[in-house]
Amino acid sequence: MKRILFAGLVTLAVIVRADGTATKNVCLTQESLKRDGFTVTLKVDCRNVKADEPLYSVGALKVGFRLAGNEPSLSDYDAGFGNYLNFRLPDGSCPVLEAIICEKAGRIGVPLGVLGDLQAEHEVRLDFASGHFSIEVDGEHFDEEMPVPAHPVAWPSDAVETILSARVRMANFVSPAVRPLPIFRKRPDAKPITRPFQYWTPDGFNTWVGDVVLGSWKGRLHVFYLHDRRHHNSGNSTGRHRFEHISSADLVNWVEHPTAVPLEDEFETCGTGTPFEWNGKLCLAYGLHTTRFVDASKTVDNRKTPPFLYSELAPLLPIGGTYAESEDGIHFRKSGVCITFDQNPSVYNRLDGKFGMGGANDLFVAGGKEPWDWKKVNNPKTSGGDCPCPFEWNGHHYILQGFHWFDHSTNGVDYIDWTATGDDIYDGLSVPMVASWKGNRRIYAGWLRHYWGWGGWLVFRELIQYPDGKLGMKWVPEMVPPGKIRSYEVKDLSQPFTVRFAKGSSEIELRVDPAEQRAQLATTARGQTAPRVRSLRENHIEFKPKHARDKLGECMLDGDKPFAIENVRGLDRPYTVKALTYYDAKSDITIVDVEIAGQRTMILRRPGRYE
Repeated sequence: MKRILFAGLVTLAVIVRADGTATKNVCLTQESLKRDGFTVTLKVDCRNVKADEPLYSVGALKVGFRLAGNEPSLSDYDAGFGNYLNFRLPDGSCPVLEAIICEKAGRIGVPLGVLGDLQAEHEVRLDFASGHFSIEVDGEHFDEEMPVPAHPVAWPSDAVETILSARVRMANFVSPAVRPLPIFRKRPDAKPITRPFQYWTPDGFNTWVGDVVLGSWKGRLHVFYLHDRRHHNSGNSTGRHRFEHISSADLVNWVEHPTAVPLEDEFETCGTGTPFEWNGKLCLAYGLHTTRFVDASKTVDNRKTPPFLYSELAPLLPIGGTYAESEDGIHFRKSGVCITFDQNPSVYNRLDGKFGMGGANDLFVAGGKEPWDWKKVNNPKTSGGDCPCPFEWNGHHYILQGFHWFDHSTNGVDYIDWTATGDDIYDGLSVPMVASWKGNRRIYAGWLRHYWGWGGWLVFRELIQYPDGKLGMKWVPEMVPPGKIRSYEVKDLSQPFTVRFAKGSSEIELRVDPAEQRAQLATTARGQTAPRVRSLRENHIEFKPKHARDKLGECMLDGDKPFAIENVRGLDRPYTVKALTYYDAKSDITIVDVEIAGQRTMILRRPGRYE
């Protein structure tokens, strides 16, 4: 063993015999740790892991095997947030190769079940730099975390590198880190997606789709989504979301592009925005939720009237709405411009050529040629919520907001709360957004909430517009979903139609009632009729006036609770019901998706396999 120190580079190379361990001092300061980081490369025997076993440590870093599911304090992490237990080995065990670097937001790992053929030697690579912590095995990136400023990595001054097991055949420590972290590695400009895109999640075992925003630009539908790990629990529950980017020219063939908005600073996590076009460029508005990491007094919030460059107020930290821009629709550059203090800004191109913006409480229109000179619309919106999606279609103005608010206007000023009248179009998806598409179509997308919380599966719909401006939804014809589809022709309109999906003693029941123009999805005991559940309108009317945050969940359609929809058209004559079940082994969850009369859709998910 030897340590070589020169020109700021620290390198330790250790060869370990099968019958012993080895140690070596490592000199890193807190400043060099944050500025330069490090890379550790290990060669590890991953065969026949039957118990917890430490493998390697250096400074604040500890690497080892752990049998997931055995530690009560980590039961939720193993089952849900880390999603380890859905990747067991054939014998039922779930050994995980884990690395830990600090108490908060410092745990990353790989369940050995995702590696396939376990060999005597796998190359494990750990990268740490500027708060980003990453693990890959045999060149494939598996997990990442981002420790937060409030809980930094504490590197001891007397750090010692120690190889703790004969399973570790080689260890190499290098500082500075030898290459950018995987989160910044350049993906091909257009990497084809080979899996079905309906109910899609990103590659990986603990990766999910958060808020989805979409827009058409130069003949392609561009979809941006907040990339989620651990169901908003990354970064000590700050989310640590970045915007990833996918597009298609035909809604059939989809490609992944390089990350649109990467995370480059330890205070960054993205809030929802929208794509828009400006000066021939594709732009993406998004928010910065900086107060999740630091006190508001350290940010630029309300220090100056937007627009302005964040750099003008340095060292105060950015917060609020900003945007990134792209000339080719593939490679984006952060503008560094504050355009609003709203942290979920929805900037959009109006049909009159102006720019609009929806915020948490108000609507704005840009008076000039630049999309920043915001003037508040005279009448505020009738609903609340955030992450708004304002859109126009054939003279009608609509606003979707968050999980259940929906407003309509014929002049873009005076809005009516359509959730309160039962004319909303929520079908179980969270934070949906809408984009125009070829042939004056409107494509709707959102995420189906996972059993363990925020983030889940990407789901698409196509909107239907009736002469009175009301809307319906159907499955997108070009997007063939995975799973088993059943089709039913319903001719008897005198009684409700039901279809059931069973798992053991439990059933999911779809009930369509033509007389009431109503449908509901609910779980019940096998062979029993599900009780009548309240519609979104009924919940909304009861809880909205109270503005009670603890009651908000009662009127959310998030793919979890039983729910009903009203004002379903097409039930006054024979109609078709299409019902689909899709079992996702990544989560051990069944998705039930329904299209009723080609007019409305409903979707939910339940743990386990339903047929």
